[in-house]
Amino acid sequence: MWIATKSPKLGVAVYNWKGDVRSGLPLEIGETVQILEENGGWCRGFSTTNRSAWGIFPACVVSIRPCTVKGSGATAIAELKDDPLVREIACVLRDWARLWKRLYVERETYRFSAVAKVMRELLSGRRALLAGTLTQDQTRALRLKLVAKLDWGNRSTLPGKYHNLTV
Repeated sequence: MWIATKSPKLGVAVYNWKGDVRSGLPLEIGETVQILEENGGWCRGFSTTNRSAWGIFPACVVSIRPCTVKGSGATAIAELKDDPLVREIACVLRDWARLWKRLYVERETYRFSAVAKVMRELLSGRRALLAGTLTQDQTRALRLKLVAKLDWGNRSTLPGKYHNLTV
């Protein structure tokens, strides 16, 4: 039996899911969904990028994130309260993925490996920030390290300048 959530919840997909059940909502990693109802290990809701895409999905493919709710009742809309650094890392990784692919196609092995290493470090750091299990000192140190990695990548991955890729 589907039970309506007391207030809208937001989840971010942590796994790809094809939506291969009746009324399934396909999800890609990083996609945000507003959850309106729950039933056991399943959720019903819609994609925040395409509000007409409704459906069900396993609760295990999303991570519930803190959010603010605007409006009330059926018109309530939830918005993520994410850390700006976490959001920036996600955006940068999407951009760098194009560079990474180009390096692979051009067989730039060393540069490909350097970008891959930094991308893995950013993903790992982002995961640690999202988990919220670090002390304040650890969080501060990690944030500084991640900002330095972003700075390196932004200087090194600008068009025509990726020849300086050293980690």
